[in-house]
Amino acid sequence: MSSLAYAQAKRVENLRVTRERDRQRGRELATLLAATLPVAFALLAYAALHIETVRVGYQREARVKAAIALQEENRRLRAELARASSPERVSALAAKKGLSPPRPGQVQFVDVPGGKSR
Repeated sequence: MSSLAYAQAKRVENLRVTRERDRQRGRELATLLAATLPVAFALLAYAALHIETVRVGYQREARVKAAIALQEENRRLRAELARASSPERVSALAAKKGLSPPRPGQVQFVDVPGGKSR
């Protein structure tokens, strides 16, 4: 016999052949899914809450630092205002520019019709 006898192609028609469903395996998969999904969702929820907690902590820390910086700037500006508006400094600057207190009668008050009274 020749080797050509084994090389002939035979057409196989498997179009009508279907595999039967394994019901036992389907139940096992459904049970496994029902058991693991709540755990997976719980872990995801825990991770999301943890990430949100960390994010809020960073935001809070940034706001605390900003508040401290603003308080320090407020303190510095108040000290600068107190130094700039001190009577000794104002008197010294006025004397340097040749200014003197007004003499009696030099200041006049004007009434504005329909205006607010002091």
